[in-house]
Amino acid sequence: MEGPAVQPERQVAAGPQLAPEQAIITPSDIRKILIKRKWLILAGIVVGLAFAAVYILTTIPQYEAIALIDINEGQQSNIGISELVQQEQGGIEADLTRTATEIAIMQSDTVSLDVINSLDLYHKQPFAQVFVRQPYNGKLTPNQRIEMLSIFKGSTKIATKPGTQLVEVRFRNQSPAVAASVSNAIVDRYMDRSRRARYEGTTRISEWLAKQLEPLKNQVTESQDALSTYQKQNNLIGVDSNGSGQDLTIEDMRVANQQLSEAQADRVVKEARYRMAMTRNPELLLSVAPSATLSQLQQQAAALTVQQAQLQSKFGPEWPRVKEVQGSLVQVRKAIDVEINNMQQRFQVEYETALSTENLMRKRLEDAKQQAYQQNRSSAEYQILRHGADSASDLYDALQTRLKEAGITAGLNATQIDIVDRAVTPALPVFPVKRNDAAIGLAAGLVLGLALALFAETIDDTIRTSDDAESVVGLPSLAVIPHFEPAQKKGVSAAGTAAAEAERERMARVSPDLISYTEPQSYVSEGFRTLRSSILLSAVDREPKLILLTSSFATEGKSTCAANLAISFARRSARVLLVDTDLRKGTLHMKFRTSNRFGLSTLLVRENEESSYENPLPDLPNLTLVTRGPVTVNPGEALASRSMEELLQRWRSEYDHIILDSSPVLAVADTLSIAPQVDACFILVRSGVTRKKALLRTREQMRRVNSRVQGIIVNDVDLRLENYYTYSKRYNYSYNSTYGAGYGGGMDAEQ
Repeated sequence: MEGPAVQPERQVAAGPQLAPEQAIITPSDIRKILIKRKWLILAGIVVGLAFAAVYILTTIPQYEAIALIDINEGQQSNIGISELVQQEQGGIEADLTRTATEIAIMQSDTVSLDVINSLDLYHKQPFAQVFVRQPYNGKLTPNQRIEMLSIFKGSTKIATKPGTQLVEVRFRNQSPAVAASVSNAIVDRYMDRSRRARYEGTTRISEWLAKQLEPLKNQVTESQDALSTYQKQNNLIGVDSNGSGQDLTIEDMRVANQQLSEAQADRVVKEARYRMAMTRNPELLLSVAPSATLSQLQQQAAALTVQQAQLQSKFGPEWPRVKEVQGSLVQVRKAIDVEINNMQQRFQVEYETALSTENLMRKRLEDAKQQAYQQNRSSAEYQILRHGADSASDLYDALQTRLKEAGITAGLNATQIDIVDRAVTPALPVFPVKRNDAAIGLAAGLVLGLALALFAETIDDTIRTSDDAESVVGLPSLAVIPHFEPAQKKGVSAAGTAAAEAERERMARVSPDLISYTEPQSYVSEGFRTLRSSILLSAVDREPKLILLTSSFATEGKSTCAANLAISFARRSARVLLVDTDLRKGTLHMKFRTSNRFGLSTLLVRENEESSYENPLPDLPNLTLVTRGPVTVNPGEALASRSMEELLQRWRSEYDHIILDSSPVLAVADTLSIAPQVDACFILVRSGVTRKKALLRTREQMRRVNSRVQGIIVNDVDLRLENYYTYSKRYNYSYNSTYGAGYGGGMDAEQ
């Protein structure tokens, strides 16, 4: 079994940095938070329910009565002067509807004080509290008036019913009868005020109309006289109210416009002929103004030109006949120029005559337009005067008719309010509503609990799951050891049978937390078997023989995990040595209930070597235990000594697996002395106890001494926090255990 130490491949870590927090909270994360912080959430719910209970018990019940009315602005009085009445009353803003205005009137101080006085609310609660310091003596002080109105309006709510034009008048009070009487009183006082205001407004308008009729009559007479005078002065006898009488002017303007168009067309034609004559081109002149003389001369010139060319080409330019033809051609061309000059003068005269005619026609059209404009202005003035006279006359007639009707209908102008439902005495209070308030308290408590849970989660620096551990140090998590309770606490022992006595005797050999021995078929033991398999597969070339288990601080479960792991290895029929290298506070002798008189400390000084090795479990003879032995003076120097190196080399040749239970790395430096000599180191993390920074520091310490850290072991884990362990149905693989019921739901064995 001699040979070099196993050198497994080392994993490259990015460095001691915390992994970035996830930006998105998944449903799995929420489930974990709810499981971890369930008591904090429950405390928040209890607080919320407690506040709701206190509110329900201390709040005075309030009753609300509702009166329903219809304010119908579509009803109009027969006198037809409702607009004037509303204007006289002066309570309407341009940007408010009439319904909103009426609601504001119902909430006014005047109506409120009328209700308070009519129902004598001065001696009823809560209004009576205003007079605790100064009793009511029939007259309110300014401060008392403000307080009374504040209480009254604070209990009143007037608004339109959603989706309708109906108005709800609500009043709350601790007395149901007072609530109903006040709601009805608000409606009654408002109706009285509305009726009185409308009657007084109608009376004022009637008096005002009577005063306005006399000057209006004089205005009608004056407007008729002014209309007649203006018609005579402007000769508008033929103009009536429809604007007729202008037909002659319009016809004259139409004829002048037509003549102007014809003159313009004639001028354009003659101007074109004149322009073409200015070019002195005979062909163009013949195309627009045929002339027999010019045409004949053109033909003669063409014949002479041809004859000259023929003679000249045959006899030369000096031939007498050629010279004779040239003289004839010159005479013909002079005649053509004379004819063109005559035509040019004739076309010029025609063009100037047409232009003069066009100007005359344009002047005539402008004169017709001015005459039409003048007649239009006179007609417009006439229409204005006529409209004023007609309007004054119509207004006078209408007001005279309304005045005669006003005296009869003034008293009949009733209110436009219809009471749909009068308020009745309410049977139940509107608040506190116990069921609703309890639900609100429950919801608020739940929100508070969730907020506290999230806050606690943000400040929690401990490692809870294997995912947390892997994200911190970048090492694989070889196994997850579930949280369990020792069998002794569960009351596993039984009495009365030989098998029970044997079982009790077997379990008495070890501590109750050595589950791999006491309950080999439990799911906790399966976790240690998983750890065993992971360790065996952690190296590529050979199985690691010398295995070191360490942690950051004490009480993280190293000794329990090392003992259970050794038992798991021993069940493979391998020679296993379990060594307690924590020479300060090692506890393996208590786990196996053996003596600590001899152990590693005596081996290092070469005393009682045979007594230092024990076989604590008769049914596992291949498991050997070396306890820590008596406490030495310098544990660190002892572990770093030559004797320790020799022991490790000898154990390699004698055993298949050597498991070293070491001291915590951050507490003492003892473990760092032997860490470089082992085949594989594993850091133990306890869920909910080990902090992230401590784990990072431990990983860094082990790296500095060149130890072969192969992974991490997460101990005491609530399996409900592990994502891979959660299934839609109960997972069972025939593990008989008494530990599943208390923790890690879904792992109970089914027989």
